[in-house]
Amino acid sequence: MPSHSNDILSNDELDYIRQLYATAPGHEIEDEVGGWLRVSEDAAGLFEGFSETPLIELQAGWKGHRLRFPLKPRSRSDNGELTLEIGVPEVLEGGDRSRSWRVPPEADEMQLQDKSGRLEQPRVVNLSYSGMAIEQRADRLPDLNQPLRDLRLVLPGQDEYLRLLGYVVRHTQLDDRRIQLGIRFEPLSEENRGRLGRYILRRHKELQARKPVSEQAQNR
Repeated sequence: MPSHSNDILSNDELDYIRQLYATAPGHEIEDEVGGWLRVSEDAAGLFEGFSETPLIELQAGWKGHRLRFPLKPRSRSDNGELTLEIGVPEVLEGGDRSRSWRVPPEADEMQLQDKSGRLEQPRVVNLSYSGMAIEQRADRLPDLNQPLRDLRLVLPGQDEYLRLLGYVVRHTQLDDRRIQLGIRFEPLSEENRGRLGRYILRRHKELQARKPVSEQAQNR
């Protein structure tokens, strides 16, 4: 809960954001995501004045990281405070015109299937909330005007797949045999967005841990 000063976040809330990137042996990133914030009665009234279901986000920057947390209104206390549930944060890259960070998966750690049969032997190059880049056989370029209606993505360590609907928005010939396709997703369901977000956050944490100390110091 915010302190009596003019700080937007309390020390406890700042610690929560830092802990997303803290070293915690034996704990998976899924165990670290979650939590809640409380806002005063006056601020709660402002939120509710915009909409019955307002879109509330918290953006935070720390040591070169930029995170966007969705906040979901949950309940009001007897004294009028509003509880906000903290969702899985989106990792951002870029400056003022930021976009979702594109995660490069480890080699062969992710499976992508197209049950419609329009893609053949696709390999995921990078992945974000909004889409992905894949490589596949150049002689099996799908109709760019037709959506890919039955994409199934299996994330590392998961048995169930994410079912995705996507559109090819660009294509680049890599060589005689391979082509790279840029695919834009239709908006993800809340469940799929949470599952994908946990993987992206865990992967981002892994890559940050591998950076040289000198490079980490430049991001502070």
